[in-house]
Amino acid sequence: MKTGILTFPNSTSHGAALQMFALCRAVEALGHEAEIIHYQNPYMAGRPSGVALARRVLHCRKYGAFRRFEAKLRRYPARLIREAEGLNTLADRYNAVIFGSDQVWNPDITGGDLSFFGRFCGSRTRRVAYAPSFGLEALPEPFAQDTAEELRKFHALSAREAAGQQIVENLTGQRAVLTCDPIFLLTAEEWAREEVPYPIPEDGYILYYTIKSSESLRSFCRSLSGRIGLPVLEVGGNLLNPAFRRAGLFRFAPDIGPGEWLYLLRRAAYVVTNSFHGTAFSVHFRKNFFVEYSSLTNSRLEHIVTTLGLKSRVVLPGGEPSLAPVDYAQTERVLPELRAKSLDYLKQSLEETP
Repeated sequence: MKTGILTFPNSTSHGAALQMFALCRAVEALGHEAEIIHYQNPYMAGRPSGVALARRVLHCRKYGAFRRFEAKLRRYPARLIREAEGLNTLADRYNAVIFGSDQVWNPDITGGDLSFFGRFCGSRTRRVAYAPSFGLEALPEPFAQDTAEELRKFHALSAREAAGQQIVENLTGQRAVLTCDPIFLLTAEEWAREEVPYPIPEDGYILYYTIKSSESLRSFCRSLSGRIGLPVLEVGGNLLNPAFRRAGLFRFAPDIGPGEWLYLLRRAAYVVTNSFHGTAFSVHFRKNFFVEYSSLTNSRLEHIVTTLGLKSRVVLPGGEPSLAPVDYAQTERVLPELRAKSLDYLKQSLEETP
């Protein structure tokens, strides 16, 4: 089938780029032609400004690394679609459009853009949800009712976490299938082929990766560094970070792309994060990791940690978690079954006769 994927291209989020890559490759592995729909609305792009331009110049290395990574995938059209109306030209291009993964159904991220629910699709185009996340416990009105109207037109509905599954059921009366994040659809060996080498401390390191600044998690990371005697390698920021921040135990890996991010995470002795995908890849690579819940992504983080039996890895205020290796016993039981179920859902969604 000719399949479009509507997600978050042109992002500089490691998680967004990696989940997009994984879903595209999974669809191709099932024998279908896959294209990333090249769309980013004005709300997500932000308003052009001098600050935005300066940021792009300052982070030019990172932007370049992300664009090279995305160039491995087929995107359509060549020129980025910047307005929802522009998607109407694609109404009949695809046999199916997959919406997901990541927080494509979070109105705080998309500006409530109903394109991410398929409003542009033709009547013969199959709408398929693959592990989308709302990132919220409930949707605001009237967005909720507009969403319900579009969800009822879906051929197949799935969600990444229980909270999203409940929202879909409340809006449509249908039970969405719980599917894993697409990063789990590729093996660790397949991800290793996408790595890009990056200089690392010779004697090992703690990888510190956050999507939301957290002084409590930074403090925890300092304490962990002192306990195990390894430096902290902080991912993110830009080339000015080392100059304007007191390094101390922290070293910096600024402006890296997805390939370098994979390389650093897989070789870390410990990972400390409040990112969903930082957690997901830590699990996938069977790393020793610690996660702090972020108010931006609690539902996603809570679901993966609870489902895979990893609550002992959550950093709590004033807590001092054990340094014992992560017990992946429940993960080893649950994740292969969830992965197989997810691949089966994806296969059937694209092959069933409507």
